Amino acid sequence: MKVCQGLARLALGALIMTLASCGRGGPHATILTMRERELGGPPFPTRIIFNRHYVRIDPDTGTGNYILFNRKQGIIYSVDHGDHTILVIRRHIITLARPANLRETAKRGLAKGHFKGHKLRSYRLYTNNHQCYYILAAKGLLPGAVSALKAYAYTLAGEQARTVANTPPGLTTPCDLADNVFDPAREYAYGFPVRVLDYNENEKVLVGYKKDVLVKPSLFTLPAHYVLYSPGQIRNGS
Repeated sequence: MKVCQGLARLALGALIMTLASCGRGGPHATILTMRERELGGPPFPTRIIFNRHYVRIDPDTGTGNYILFNRKQGIIYSVDHGDHTILVIRRHIITLARPANLRETAKRGLAKGHFKGHKLRSYRLYTNNHQCYYILAAKGLLPGAVSALKAYAYTLAGEQARTVANTPPGLTTPCDLADNVFDPAREYAYGFPVRVLDYNENEKVLVGYKKDVLVKPSLFTLPAHYVLYSPGQIRNGS
């Protein structure tokens, strides 16, 4: 085990050097300021930073935890500041068969005002007649963010598919299967979602954004002394 951890740290050290070298001269990025709630709980701030190389998500910005997505390599690094670990999720092809009875529909609603000059419209997304999402979306708003977050969602879906394959039948809902595995980017189908509310009362709201911001290269690096592990190690109990 110590040998594996040593190799993991060596690999991470090489990765950090690569990330740092890409950032010389000061990278630019777009920064999104979000407000989120989980399970209907109190709101907390979230920050999303992206450029053509990376997506960084700081959920609940006061914790020190963050997610770094390498867009070219298709790898998600979930950094846990509390236990000094990094969960590594790699892009996988989904081999899980889509259930024949999984049916997705959408109902377009009325216009709901504007955001930064873009018209908002409401949508309700259903799977097997169950409402999975209520969305306020703005067509043409932040297309770069839409592309980056769709890529992140599809990468995460590959790992979600493996989780579902190891889950006993009946424990996943139609919304779970559609939203997390078979159509993970459906919330971005109508433009950038300024507000998203899912069936579990998880909510994301776009508060504002800034484009072409000079950011620190360290935002796209990983802690050198943290231990890497994979979802497969969790499933296998190793």
